[in-house]
Amino acid sequence: MNSLAGKRFHFSGVGGSGMAPLSQFVALQGAHVTGSDRNLDRGLTLPVFEAVAEAGVTLVPQDGSGVVPGLDTLVHSTAVEPTNPDVLRALELGVPSIRRGSFLANLASERRAIAVAGTSGKSTVTAMIAHILVEAGLDPSFLGGGAAVDLLGAVPPGSLRVGGSDWLVVETDESDGSAAEFKPAITVLANLARDHKEIEVTRAMFGRLLEQTRERAVVNVNDPPLAQVPRPGHLSFLTVGLEGEQVWFTPDLEAQSIRLSPNGVRFTIGGASARTPFPGILTVQNAALAIAAAHAAGVALDQAARSLERFGGVRRRLERIGNADGVDVFDDFAHNPVKIRMAVQALRPNGSLWIYYQPHGYGPTRFFRDDLIQTFRDVLRPHDHLLLAPIYDAGGTAERTIRSDDIADPLRGGGLAASVVPSREGAIRELIEGTGRGDRVVVMGARDDTLPSFAREILAGLLARSGEPATGRAHR
Repeated sequence: MNSLAGKRFHFSGVGGSGMAPLSQFVALQGAHVTGSDRNLDRGLTLPVFEAVAEAGVTLVPQDGSGVVPGLDTLVHSTAVEPTNPDVLRALELGVPSIRRGSFLANLASERRAIAVAGTSGKSTVTAMIAHILVEAGLDPSFLGGGAAVDLLGAVPPGSLRVGGSDWLVVETDESDGSAAEFKPAITVLANLARDHKEIEVTRAMFGRLLEQTRERAVVNVNDPPLAQVPRPGHLSFLTVGLEGEQVWFTPDLEAQSIRLSPNGVRFTIGGASARTPFPGILTVQNAALAIAAAHAAGVALDQAARSLERFGGVRRRLERIGNADGVDVFDDFAHNPVKIRMAVQALRPNGSLWIYYQPHGYGPTRFFRDDLIQTFRDVLRPHDHLLLAPIYDAGGTAERTIRSDDIADPLRGGGLAASVVPSREGAIRELIEGTGRGDRVVVMGARDDTLPSFAREILAGLLARSGEPATGRAHR
């Protein structure tokens, strides 16, 4: 049953990574959809706006004009403040408003959903599950937080697939609390760390999610904080672990014979051989959880494991942009301490690692400042380099009382090569002058949709330095 056809919705903040695919999904279900975004009003011509318009979303200014009498619902991102003109107009007209995460949870409850929760790796696990289910012929819908590369049937830019079955593979969001509102058939708990909220708050959220799960839960037993999430008696559990890692519960499925290389991972699970063309131990964990979730949905283990050999990855998740003059360039969504640590461990080159990191907001930077400093102290080697961009300013009413210097200064004081680069042009000059063959460059940060194009500008600069063509597929 299609509950969306013929209804009228306005999406405020439509360019967001979660808002864009959701607006596309609603429009493709036959609803009348408008969308606004402050980046659109700034004149930024981002590919996401073209994609949502192609799906049938009418783009309008974020001045309240999209909220009209007869509108069924205003859907807004968490970045939209109560003083936003769209929100004020909805209050004036009595139009119901709902957060993106809550709206998505409501849609998921109408389907046989596989909901992926965790503070790291959610987007990759979600895309992996969707890929396996598509190859297995289950024809799922997919709503992810990142654009899946080469997912058969995905709508550009790749965060959405509209399938013909009742299966929906979806990424939850703990940052706004909406993860606790999902009532899925299957829940995947990947990990738990201090991220948008303190661990205790997120743990309670995950507990509520498990209480509302209808069929089965897939849980990572290598993650100690997940051990404290209550396990409701009505629910069947499928536990997953990695050989050689500390566990808090003997796993039902264990990734064994793990082999890591710079260009991929190999392992066995439940007797099935798996290979995924992306590096790092986190890739093994993500793949093992995805295989287990697909198995919980009825896919044979060997079929699920084999299909990940053809997994194309997710944009901005250890995405290899290319190689020029012996230097690999990567683009990654890493923005909090856990994600940064995992990305550095996966990308560690024989040469130097050059990190261009753009803190993704004033509030998050203030929340994570001490953890970020300690993380960089732990992962940076004497010959590595950290280039810190100014904090990304998304506008609005943020308290702008912290700077990137507040991270760089303590690191420099400890003898590490950390600096603040005021401009991207200056960063490119420094990378061109400083990198050598065997080095790796990674662009890290969230929220700013121009970071991927900046990673390609770095590659172009290195290419111009070498006078030779770049090598490597864009998404490897």
